[in-house]
Amino acid sequence: MEIKKIAAVAFIVLGVTILAFSSTELILTRLSLPPWSVQTEGKYVAYGLQVWAFLWTLPLVVSLLLAGYLVYPSMFRRFYAAIRVLSLLLAIGGFGVTALVMRAAVINYLPLVSIPIFMLTSIAGLSPFWIMALLAVLAFRQSRSA
Repeated sequence: MEIKKIAAVAFIVLGVTILAFSSTELILTRLSLPPWSVQTEGKYVAYGLQVWAFLWTLPLVVSLLLAGYLVYPSMFRRFYAAIRVLSLLLAIGGFGVTALVMRAAVINYLPLVSIPIFMLTSIAGLSPFWIMALLAVLAFRQSRSA
């Protein structure tokens, strides 16, 4: 029982640490940007790419937090109602983002020359979102049964 509790806390601490590090790095980069000019346009483009990278790490952070909940759900007994609502929203959002990006990729990549390779790489590339959605579904089912 103690190992489950330690694993749950480790997942949660890892997720919060990644979120704190990424947020701090993003804020420090934003604060260090010079005033915009044609010469500093590249720094603003790099900052925009860093924002996209930060948004791409959010499903990883949420997946770690959900994994911590799934390992030891009784530690979060008083938060079951909030977990149900959040996990439902995360499942809808994760599957929705996956479907929208796949749809946009298929539309923009027509005509599909190599459909199996394209679909495999698209599914693998969107794995942070659908894995987060699957963990959210599992968390919703776990909170429903408790």
